[in-house]
Amino acid sequence: MKKRVAVLFLAVLMAVSSSTTALAAPAPTPVLSPFVDLAADHWSFQYVYDLYRQGVVAGDPEGTFRGGDPVTWGETFKLILLAIGEEEPERDEEKHWAWCYIQPALDNRLVYSFNEEYLDEVPSRLEVARMAARGLDLTDISGESPYADCDDGYVVELYEKGIMEGTVEEDGLRWFYPDQPITREEMSTIVWRMMNVDVSQGMFRHSNYWVDVLDSVPPTTFSDEQFGRDDLDRVTYSGGYYTRGIDVSGHKQEINWQAVAADGIDFAIIRAGNRLYGKDSSGAVCEDSWFDRNMQGAIAAGMDVGAYFFSNAITVEEAIEEADFLLAKLEPYRQYITYPVVCDWEYLGGNNSRAYGVDAKVLTQCVAAFCQRVQEAGYHPMFYFNEYCGYIKFDLSKLTQYDFWFAQYASKPSYIYNFQMWQFSSKGKVAGISSDVDMNLCFVPYEGATRCPPNVELPGPEPAPAESGSGPLLNG
Repeated sequence: MKKRVAVLFLAVLMAVSSSTTALAAPAPTPVLSPFVDLAADHWSFQYVYDLYRQGVVAGDPEGTFRGGDPVTWGETFKLILLAIGEEEPERDEEKHWAWCYIQPALDNRLVYSFNEEYLDEVPSRLEVARMAARGLDLTDISGESPYADCDDGYVVELYEKGIMEGTVEEDGLRWFYPDQPITREEMSTIVWRMMNVDVSQGMFRHSNYWVDVLDSVPPTTFSDEQFGRDDLDRVTYSGGYYTRGIDVSGHKQEINWQAVAADGIDFAIIRAGNRLYGKDSSGAVCEDSWFDRNMQGAIAAGMDVGAYFFSNAITVEEAIEEADFLLAKLEPYRQYITYPVVCDWEYLGGNNSRAYGVDAKVLTQCVAAFCQRVQEAGYHPMFYFNEYCGYIKFDLSKLTQYDFWFAQYASKPSYIYNFQMWQFSSKGKVAGISSDVDMNLCFVPYEGATRCPPNVELPGPEPAPAESGSGPLLNG
């Protein structure tokens, strides 16, 4: 966790709530201004003076502060890094004075890439807000925007925490002016608040982030005592209905589906394709060459089936392209699809991923577009995620109309929100598959499914048996 620098003249920490914004200021200090152009009764004086006393900000040799001047990228990096407790780096005399702040800015996710030639350029208010929020380990998953001209999640988070407030104009609306620059006096105020606001109030820590609890997302209904292990060391559930399944791709090569079905596996979610996710890749959509063989084999073995696409969409257009590709692959098997059709969006590759730095709002829109396309085609949509993506990369409050498939490799799930399917292992042992396989429990009796636990009645009529020699199994 990042440490904060203590302010010398702090009177009281700012009180913050989710519905009101309380903007604290340093206690008044009866001193003369150290700057000839900043009066002691100016609105920003106490913020600037506190930071001046600590050596965080300074004037120029003429004794002026130039509070109305815009801050540069280099100045912004330095001030935000100091605000979050980073040590002053050693400067290289042969480089730009702010060159030494670039790598710490990248390490702290203030920016995801940067060219040193822009150090003297001026960032916009939106760019500064995003840097400040990332520096505080906040995500861009937030509530409704109070601003008439900006709904960026990072900006809303800073408003909710009392870091930035915008301007209420004569029209009664609050404006952020995202494209305008930040002045030195405004930046001093932001930095002071960053150093003195308890941003973690009402939040919980996940990985390197502070995360809000999403009240509109249903909380988990599972408890630890509901989960156990059977004689095959497979997870069991005592809290109600469940079925056991696997998900597979072409990486498994040849599968004996009759043996899989006989080994207590009720359903299979089968990959139809994927998008290349590397930053230097083409980002192309690729077909899983084993999809038809796997689908036909699972159906012939009497298993319930669903399908997934391994997504790395970073635009809504790409998400729709992926969904349409999957739907085309599914069409010959439509009558057999009893389990969900899944958007499996995964964040892989770190800073070498083509999705690196893409905001949660955009990724959430991609998943929503994919699932909506699936729903419009008459299938049951679902999307897959792990803890990191579920807490950090997606705004689940915008996706509650779709089923959740949660991945956590453990004996008991610890996720705070509810889900309909759980991938509990990638090391499962199943007859008919020569290598380890992903194992899942499904807690929903999907309509049309034929396999179920003993003494459990499935909804809906029993599906009519397929006519001999018809459908996709003709050559299977």
